Parts: sequence; C-alpha cells; structure tokens
Amino acid sequence: MTWTVFLHPAMLVGLGCAAGGVARLYLGKGVNAQPWADGFPWATGIINILGSFLLGILAELYLERKSSEFRHEMYLLLGTGFCGGFTTFSTFSLELLHLLRDNSFWPPAAYALGSVLLALAAAWLGIKLVQSIP
Repeated sequence: MTWTVFLHPAMLVGLGCAAGGVARLYLGKGVNAQPWADGFPWATGIINILGSFLLGILAELYLERKSSEFRHEMYLLLGTGFCGGFTTFSTFSLELLHLLRDNSFWPPAAYALGSVLLALAAAWLGIKLVQSIP
C-alpha cells in the first residue's frame, strides 16, 4: 500500500494543482526576466509546451501502459493536478488577443500556430519517450 491510497482524489488534484501553479509562477517569472522575452508571451508558450510534454509522458505511463507502478492516484496528482495547474489555455487566449490588438499579423500568427504545433509535438515526444522504454 502506498501513501496515495490514503488521500482523497480531490486532495491529490488540489495538491498537484497547487504545485503546478507555483511552478508556473516561478518559471514564468524566470522567463519574463530574460532580455529576449520583452513584449512577447514566451513564458506561457514555454510552460504550455513543457506541460504538454509532461502530460504526454504521464498519459502514456498510466492510460496506455496501465503500469502497476504508476497508479491512478499518481495520474490524478501529476496529470490532472500538476499539469492542470501548470498550463493554461485561458492565458494563451488572452495573450493572443493582446497581440491581435496591435494590428500586426505575424506575431499573433506565430504565437498561435507555434504554441499549438509545438505543444502537440511535445505531447507526441513524451508519448514516444515512454514507448521507447522497454
């Protein structure tokens, strides 16, 4: 029996979400402090791509492999909780609207297309990484 058996699923999601939110806060601050990040929502894009990669790994471990070492409780904690608190589509949408307000085409187009394609690629890479492990 593991420690996760004793925690209610809502507690697992809440704990994971809190940790993901804190990780998002500090990674976002770190990225936004870089001189190259001026005026463009790099932090949200990077966070969403990393979160997609991590969720791809977690989904493959739990949903596809049904690994006995990776239980449903861990998926609730890390997949639903941490990744849910770490990534955000609402911030992506708001930042895209801010870029569109400037009446220029390429920055919002690059942000929207790049975010979606790179997040998909990251999730796929996470799945392939786990599939490559015997």
